[in-house]
Amino acid sequence: MEKNALLKRIECAYVPVSDVPAAVGWYENVLGLKLRSPLEPGRGAIMIMGSGQWLFLLPSPGGHPLRFETTGWDETGSPYEMFPLCFETDDIHALGASLKESGAWAESEIRDEGGCGLQLTFKDPDGNKFQAWQQP
Repeated sequence: MEKNALLKRIECAYVPVSDVPAAVGWYENVLGLKLRSPLEPGRGAIMIMGSGQWLFLLPSPGGHPLRFETTGWDETGSPYEMFPLCFETDDIHALGASLKESGAWAESEIRDEGGCGLQLTFKDPDGNKFQAWQQP
């Protein structure tokens, strides 16, 4: 008997940041996300993506970015610094330009992965690594 999936979708994600107000400014100005409610000292912030999903920016005084290393990403089994979150975008070229203009680390070129769409990997100022994807 096949079990039905008990998890439907990712409702929100939590991202560690060292300075919440600075991170809010970056996510607003570079990624175009909207702050849900006014900032409160010592608290995190909720950023709203274009789909309405929430991205929580939470204070992380220890500075542990959201990323990990894997050996299962390519055929060689080489270590790769993985991105835990992949976002969908409708304009990967505008995203790439905004990241470049901000001075953020991003891959030098948007990759065309054929049926897997256009892809771009980048980091926020705290070193959180993400990928953006656009449908083919």
